[in-house]
Amino acid sequence: MLLCSTVAVVFCIVVNCVHVEAQGSLPLPSLSLHPSVNASEIEMFSTVKLLCAIPDKAPFPVAVFVSRADDPAENPEPWPKLQRADTITFPIVMKPGMEGAYVCWYKSIKTKENSGLSSSVDLFINSLPKPLMFLLPSPVFPVGGSYIAQCETPVNEIRNITLSFYERQLPLSPGNENFTFIGSRLLLPGEWGAKINQTNVVKSVEFTCKMEVFYKGRFLQSTSNPMKAIPDELPAHLYSGTRKSMSCAGYLLLRVKEDWTPICFQNKYTNDERDLANIVCREVNCGQALTWNTYTTASMNAMATPRCTGKENRIAECPIYEPKNCEKKLLHVICSDALPAPKLSVKDHGSGPWVYIKSKESATLICTLESHSMETNEWIYLTITYKGQELTSSRTSSDITGNVWSIEYGLPSDKREGEFACFARLSSKNSNSVHIYIYDPPSAGAIAAAVITTLAGAAILIYICMFRTSEEVVHIEPGVAVPSSSIEISQPVMVRRPLCC
Repeated sequence: MLLCSTVAVVFCIVVNCVHVEAQGSLPLPSLSLHPSVNASEIEMFSTVKLLCAIPDKAPFPVAVFVSRADDPAENPEPWPKLQRADTITFPIVMKPGMEGAYVCWYKSIKTKENSGLSSSVDLFINSLPKPLMFLLPSPVFPVGGSYIAQCETPVNEIRNITLSFYERQLPLSPGNENFTFIGSRLLLPGEWGAKINQTNVVKSVEFTCKMEVFYKGRFLQSTSNPMKAIPDELPAHLYSGTRKSMSCAGYLLLRVKEDWTPICFQNKYTNDERDLANIVCREVNCGQALTWNTYTTASMNAMATPRCTGKENRIAECPIYEPKNCEKKLLHVICSDALPAPKLSVKDHGSGPWVYIKSKESATLICTLESHSMETNEWIYLTITYKGQELTSSRTSSDITGNVWSIEYGLPSDKREGEFACFARLSSKNSNSVHIYIYDPPSAGAIAAAVITTLAGAAILIYICMFRTSEEVVHIEPGVAVPSSSIEISQPVMVRRPLCC
């Protein structure tokens, strides 16, 4: 019995003195905090980096270990073996229960000999991570809308938490800079946040949330970043990249907090693009959407994700959510009013509804579209029809002004009479119609003979009317009394009247 006890004591001494004995034969490593770590401000659940430096005279290759000083056991998964002197970074997640003094050491791969322990580094939690503040469903909402101010714990493993809400009115004014207390909630087991409902919002406020935790006999506190709740009118417009102005065709932008920003898209909402295109065309009074496309961009500061049904008249009427997993896309929309009806005319004959040309005269149709909304670099298909059937179609770009697109078409001999029209390919309204009729006027000699004959006939008629007369004597009848003051009695007068009058 005595022998067994002696062996056990010797075994314990050997196990516990391994590192002490090794100190005389192997150089010690050194352990320190990474320069980015402030030992007096270690947050709960933050990652602290420890640096273990292995000296030049270590028996390489070696395996390096780090642990708490009160339990210097090898790591289940040691870091990769070192072939030469270097510094190994060990990340320590500061969960509750991970506080204490830490040390590091190394083991020779060849001899299995352990080095002594490094000097210790103390790690203690003395602050909390900031709670998270949200406005749901989005920090973007219209005037008169609703939102939820919500405060959440940054991790779910913290216990004994109290969340408190504070607010202040915006814009700030002298004497109104401080936050005022709204209310607080002690979180029960399994709870991770608290919220405040706001409805029919017309005023701008700024919220903040304070988290307080009772931990190991002391209170730790942290405060969220402030969150502004500013109701917006949220107008939308289409911005033309080439015209540098608002129009009925361009990229969809939403005015949020005084800035024009794109809309955020997500793949799972496949109807977003179509619905938004139709809504924005109605909102900017440009008819209905003709086409819409998304274009990927390298950078985009999207502020909102509307969820529209397509029946709204303004994007502000749609539920708006905070952008998450946002695709960097711009929505380009062409509304119907951006593409007015083109104008059809016959070269040298104008654009009247009725045009007459000679049977041997050439005729050229000109289809012209004028738009001050389309992108100046946009290509448009113009189509000319004959009796309702397509006669020709051509893809064309704008002229030097950037406002006019046009095509010309010479009429073939077998299609020169009838009704012609033209339209743009983007489902525009049809142009005016032009009816072309062929007529052959009489020769110049026949026209001259007709004119001479007409003039001769007119001369004869004038002669008859002017010079063939009848004589008629006018008498004052003696039986008619005429006042002497109104007429002078004289001899009868001969009057010459044309017979034809």
